[in-house]
Amino acid sequence: MHKNQPNVLHPQFFEIPGLTYAMAFCWFKKGSVIQKLLHQLKYDGNEELGVFLGELYGKQLREYQYHEKIDIITTVPLHYLKYRKRGYNQSDKIAEGLASSLELPFLKLIKKEVNRKSQTRKDRLQRFENVASTFSALRTKESICGKHILVVDDVLTTGATIQSACQPLLEKGAKISILTIAAVK
Repeated sequence: MHKNQPNVLHPQFFEIPGLTYAMAFCWFKKGSVIQKLLHQLKYDGNEELGVFLGELYGKQLREYQYHEKIDIITTVPLHYLKYRKRGYNQSDKIAEGLASSLELPFLKLIKKEVNRKSQTRKDRLQRFENVASTFSALRTKESICGKHILVVDDVLTTGATIQSACQPLLEKGAKISILTIAAVK
């Protein structure tokens, strides 16, 4: 879903004005290989799998010269309590692989201020309400303004989390693109 821009993912991101790219490595299906891989990454401690998936996707994106149009890669962060429990952020691992393949800097630009309940059993509206005002920017406006930032997450369901995470960057004048490994149809 990275070959054509804009694509079927763009309409989900009505709160990201001027969204440049919306990219997903594949479609998410229950019981699929990608679901099993992402489960291993997220819950079974297989951090290397995230780096591998990021590198693999990054190699595909290089063919389309996306790396020439993006300044910084960042991720949707975990709240520090969830990070401490898991020991890593699965999206960071994907971003590490992408940064390596695309030869771009990976910087943590967003902080999750509020630890919300899991989104897994919420509908679209509940997901948006659950993540409203959850994130803040870690950098000054001067360091972000005018930069094209690729925001990475592992799975895209409704887009609520990644849209909320992008808001502090948008407020500081960043240009946004998003990337996930899997997107739910």
